[in-house]
Amino acid sequence: MKLVGTSALIVAMALSVASCGGSATDAGQPFVESPLPTIGLGSDTGSGSISGGADVRAIDVGAIESVVMIGDSITVGSTPLLDEQLRQLGFAEVTISAQTGKRMDVSFGSNASGSSIARFVAGDQNGSAAETLWIVALGTNDIGQYSSDDEIESAIDEVLAPIPDNAPLVWINTYFRDRVEGTIAVNEAIERRLVERGNATIGRWSEVAPNDGILRSDGVHPGDDGAKVFAQFVTLTVADFLQR
Repeated sequence: MKLVGTSALIVAMALSVASCGGSATDAGQPFVESPLPTIGLGSDTGSGSISGGADVRAIDVGAIESVVMIGDSITVGSTPLLDEQLRQLGFAEVTISAQTGKRMDVSFGSNASGSSIARFVAGDQNGSAAETLWIVALGTNDIGQYSSDDEIESAIDEVLAPIPDNAPLVWINTYFRDRVEGTIAVNEAIERRLVERGNATIGRWSEVAPNDGILRSDGVHPGDDGAKVFAQFVTLTVADFLQR
């Protein structure tokens, strides 16, 4: 089985947005009145392959009509662009639930955890579970919050549990410049759990975020251009996974 990795082309296209101040041209303008370019399944990622997971060709990609995305403040900053670009991929319904500070399996105040959101959405769905693509962009607020890898994996499992096994899944991993070890721990746990789940892919935001011009001075949150890069990165990861 194979877990599809993001390619160097994603990074190049994303960086073109940042370097052009958001006014992308040519290859960096895939969402404006033109078909979205995709990266071929099994293409050279330029950064090593990720083992495990499900082969995308086992998914009836034509049957996927809707998208559910759960995220934190990084997703909040890109929500309008994400909604627009995912619809341009042909999804009839796009639902994005994102809130600053959102954690995987810890709720506080009016900020429901990602696992709670997943349970609510999954319980409210009609039709076949295989018709919905799930995107999870959580974990940044969980960096350094757990005392062991087992605890991190348990939190990830709580998010995954309500998502039907036959629903395709994209998980965007994390990047926190000043918490290197904690970031690695969360990202490795995400990879282990998704490899075991299958029918999934990981979008390695951790390989894109460190590039110049993407993040604010805190080393976590995208700036204005970075928000465009994040939206494009997510959309291209989805397009690559589903071959759209």
